[in-house]
Amino acid sequence: MNAATQRHLVRAALFALVLLLIIPTILATLGAAGRVQAAGEQPLAQATATRRPTATPRAAARATATPAPTATSSARTAAAGSTTLADTTNIVLLGSDRRPDMPNWRTDVLMVLSIDQANNRVGVISLPRDIYIDNIPGHNPNKINVVDYVGEKDKPNGGGPELLAAILEEKIGVPIHHYVRFNFETLKNLVDAMGGIEVNVDCPIYDPNRYDEGGLPLALDVGVHRLNGGQALTYVRSRYVGGDLDRTRRQQRFAWAVRDQIQNEDLLSRIPAMYTAIADSVQTDMSLMEGVALVRFALKLDSENVHGLVVNDPSMIREGYAGSMWVWFPNWDVIAEAAQAIFDTPPLLEANVKDGKPQCP
Repeated sequence: MNAATQRHLVRAALFALVLLLIIPTILATLGAAGRVQAAGEQPLAQATATRRPTATPRAAARATATPAPTATSSARTAAAGSTTLADTTNIVLLGSDRRPDMPNWRTDVLMVLSIDQANNRVGVISLPRDIYIDNIPGHNPNKINVVDYVGEKDKPNGGGPELLAAILEEKIGVPIHHYVRFNFETLKNLVDAMGGIEVNVDCPIYDPNRYDEGGLPLALDVGVHRLNGGQALTYVRSRYVGGDLDRTRRQQRFAWAVRDQIQNEDLLSRIPAMYTAIADSVQTDMSLMEGVALVRFALKLDSENVHGLVVNDPSMIREGYAGSMWVWFPNWDVIAEAAQAIFDTPPLLEANVKDGKPQCP
């Protein structure tokens, strides 16, 4: 098998993995990863050009004034007999706003997918894109959403995830084995390639600003609707009704609607279009065999075995300014402890449900 053929097979395996596992988990936690526009955010060009072999007095003062301790060994160790994140296969998922005509990008969604194959379960750790990283080797301190970009500029074809993996392992004690990078147009293109997604809408929704160029407002009553790509993006991203709370619930429902449709409908005739939709939008370092193994695992995964941690509790992060840049200052000890206990959290789909019923806004 030549190298080009193997690359195509790896990408095809990842295509199935993205459909069956990654996109549902991305959507299920996407609400907490949305970006807050930050006044004074350091431009990417500046972040790349300005190197610092040693901390400047200003940077050191900021770090001292806003401590973010490194995770201790006790915080990294789960209870005896339980699965720790050192025992799992950990994949960092990077959702970027990268476009073909853009020279730079930021990471809008950053998650660690921890796969516990021995117990047939998955943990998803979602990190806000505005978390402040006080030590980015070779660069000024900045938000975590620039790490992939600056690392890739330093070392193309994998330097970004490599740099990010080193930071995550240092801060929360999670070894990163692989990465998958995607952009948001992928979701829209996939939905259209699948012929739309059938969603059982349990709470009415209206949004005048559809995430589809030239699109009409999205207005859905309770009932079953088949959404095209633009409608689907609005359904999972809109905060017009219900804010972040209802958006997260809709994302969870949509995620498993995607999964059910993949498993239950005959999509064989659509595979070429679906593959084309993501062929140039997903990058990974996984081999063909690793991709195939994860696809097989995804096929057996039940929704109750998907656990999630969203880093948004006041004990984990607090807002503030690093110079003129608005950021979240992390408490890495608390985040590390919560990450190691991720499999003790309730299933993702039980969030925002009371007495078995959704809480409509």
